Amino acid sequence: MFILAILIAALVLPSALNLPQANPSTVLEYAPIPPEDDDISSNEGSISELGLGSSTGLSTGAPAPPPGPAGGKGQKPVTKRCVGKPPRQTEDPNSPPCVPFFDGDNGGVTWQGVKADEITVLVYATSHLFIDENPSSDTQGQETTPPAGTYCDVDKPNASEANCASYRGTGATTREPDDHTFVKMVRAYSRYFNERFQTYNRHVHFHIFWSSGTQTPATRRADAQANWERLKPFAVIDATIFGGHNEVYAEAMVKRRAMLFGATAAIPASYYRKFAPYIWSFWPDVEHWVDQYVSYVCTKVAPFPVAHAGAGIEPGERKYAFMWTTDPEYQGLQLFASLAREGLQNCPNGAKLDVVAPKITYSRNQFAEDASPDAATEAATNIATMQDQDVTTVLWLGGYETAHSRQASKVEYFPEWVVAGDQYNDTLEHGQAQEDDVWRHAWVVTNQLREDKLEDSPCRQAFREAEPRPTRNTELEACRGYRSIFTLFKAIQVAGPYLAPETVDQGQHAIPRAASVSSFIAACFYDPGDYTCVKDAHEAWWDSSAPDPTGAPGVFGCYRMVREGKRYLAGEWEGGDDVFQNQSDPCNTVNRDPAISTG
Repeated sequence: MFILAILIAALVLPSALNLPQANPSTVLEYAPIPPEDDDISSNEGSISELGLGSSTGLSTGAPAPPPGPAGGKGQKPVTKRCVGKPPRQTEDPNSPPCVPFFDGDNGGVTWQGVKADEITVLVYATSHLFIDENPSSDTQGQETTPPAGTYCDVDKPNASEANCASYRGTGATTREPDDHTFVKMVRAYSRYFNERFQTYNRHVHFHIFWSSGTQTPATRRADAQANWERLKPFAVIDATIFGGHNEVYAEAMVKRRAMLFGATAAIPASYYRKFAPYIWSFWPDVEHWVDQYVSYVCTKVAPFPVAHAGAGIEPGERKYAFMWTTDPEYQGLQLFASLAREGLQNCPNGAKLDVVAPKITYSRNQFAEDASPDAATEAATNIATMQDQDVTTVLWLGGYETAHSRQASKVEYFPEWVVAGDQYNDTLEHGQAQEDDVWRHAWVVTNQLREDKLEDSPCRQAFREAEPRPTRNTELEACRGYRSIFTLFKAIQVAGPYLAPETVDQGQHAIPRAASVSSFIAACFYDPGDYTCVKDAHEAWWDSSAPDPTGAPGVFGCYRMVREGKRYLAGEWEGGDDVFQNQSDPCNTVNRDPAISTG
């Protein structure tokens, strides 16, 4: 940890967390020219010289950055409205401890995209369709983004730019007199987080780049080069949905000294370490996720006989099947399955679950309704295999599809399903898409945070504060990007006034290791060599008879949270095989975030 060399007047942080405030002479060098090849530059300040998972290994002898604009001192301290006891920055239970005001020197230009009064952030989005709840007569409500390859400056007045506006219908060339739904989300969160989080007299300035929905590694690299030349951003939030090859874009931006923040899942720890300390995520890496699931199955499933299967499966010793996807688009899920199977051969109680269990795979992931005839054929073969081998318990190692539950229902086969939640398969709507009579025997180990009411979720509270009259569609869209932007602003705040990748690294790794004290709050800390936040999970079971907790008429089913969603670090699970025991367990209203990447 650096020795403080800048005295910050009246900086208050009522917490055990100490923010790093580095001397300008110790900041990493500003790199104005991107590398021309695939090797990360080895000049002073390069990520190859940074410590992994600890600030103690960071290089601190690089030259000072170029001087920035005069200033950095607030004429009057900006006071932030903090909440709670002890005070935190916003109503979100996972927000950092309160830094209510700042009156001091923030160092001016401390990194590319960072000036005394501004931080440049790029949102990398996909040019594609959204569905609007106020359809025009000839387009069924389809709005399109502006053309691929264009930019939207979120700070410009509402709908003043064609590249921020909504268009109607595929191929439309006339813009509507209103912002696109995605722009409304980013604009609202720009207002909210700049107002509520401590950014040390800097305004976080968002720009959106609309990328093509069809991508190759070459086009991702071209996007990165163009984005860097135009903006030289401090950070990027990758919100693309289609096209793939996101890791190519991320690597290209990191080589240009831009940081990336997101809410991604099923990414291995080695990926984050390779680019340390430039890439950070809210959800855990594969290895932490594996530890949570394996420790759960070893302690709360393997020692006990069958208790939650349906008709046709007799109580007795469990016989397992392992199920995962081979979809090439989801390499992270395949790594998770491999590591989980390995871990489940070495349960502390001596159970070796993977020795004789059949291996069930499916080739197309994340299809709620898969029209491919291959999906039905594949599911029929897999279900027949499990029936023939008397499988009582399916360990579903991440991923999502519905053909298998449909086939199991068709042939009246009702095993237990123990699902590794991946922030997609463990949400309300995706549970509701499974067959009721099959899924009533399913439970999940999930990182999801507890939400009791859809309207009270942190993302919707934040959006409504910035946008008092939201439409239903914009409010739903807003929740898709909340955690990524939250992760960015939290990193800026804990970095302290002298903003650079190394102070982000120091601030994040200064967060103390501690278990969660609430089902609404994740245990968020960073182990050595670790750049992902959430370290705990809870267990929940599917109640197919529960009325939809969001109030949707005629819809049933929810994940009920055991012990009211109490969260556990890996290896610290309590109780026995006690899911399904309490009909009054609360339902979780967490729904899908399509911006989540699993692989």
